[in-house]
Amino acid sequence: MLSSIYLKTLRDWRGQILAWGIGIGVLGATNILVFPPFYEMEGLVAFMNNLPPVFKNLIGEIDAVVTLEGFLKMKLFDPLPLLLAIFAIPRAAQAITGELEHKSCDFLLAQPIRRWRVVVEKYLAIITALTILAFLLVVALLISSLFVDVPMNRWYIVRATAVSLPLSWMFAALALLGSCALPKSRHSAILAGSIVVGSYVFETLRLFSPALTRWKVVSLFAYHEAGVAVEGATATASTTLFLGLSLILILAAVTAFSRRDLFD
Repeated sequence: MLSSIYLKTLRDWRGQILAWGIGIGVLGATNILVFPPFYEMEGLVAFMNNLPPVFKNLIGEIDAVVTLEGFLKMKLFDPLPLLLAIFAIPRAAQAITGELEHKSCDFLLAQPIRRWRVVVEKYLAIITALTILAFLLVVALLISSLFVDVPMNRWYIVRATAVSLPLSWMFAALALLGSCALPKSRHSAILAGSIVVGSYVFETLRLFSPALTRWKVVSLFAYHEAGVAVEGATATASTTLFLGLSLILILAAVTAFSRRDLFD
């Protein structure tokens, strides 16, 4: 059972992954199925063009929003890392401190397993679970698109979903670092959750407030939104940034767990 922490963790989560996969798939399919009535509304573009500038900043490019890709970007892909983080953070927060709280970590480490391997395999299980959820979302979106008579770039669906993963992986790595360094799982969940929600709220406020425009460089969700843009080439800078930060956080988590006194 302990020969692969990675496989055991995924096996323990299989029901949760399935339930979440169904839920996120239904959410994605619903967004596609409700688009045709939105698309067919008379005077929609004129109405949006007359909105106050702050609302235009929040919506984005008006001409893009009235396409299925632009609608999905605004309604689904922009907040997708936030949704995936809701799944990832509690599980990452309990990955190490959860074992300690349930008195199972001593038994786990009594096996010929190094501490760094525990951290790495737990993290790999989390990002695999997130990738499975993303795959199920793509499947649901592509299937539901067959039932609407609206032009759609299916490659954009795949690309935008994939680009949404690295930021959610980074949030999971942050929660796992907290799990390795903090005494209680709820502490790491609160820390990571506060940063995730704070980042999303900050980006929303930044779009509303001209005074915050120059702070785009510190907005995680601004980098993500550039990566899921409908027009233009895939933004690799955001993906590289999030993967690099994830690696740094996991190295910090390994170091923290290696130095942690399990008997304090």
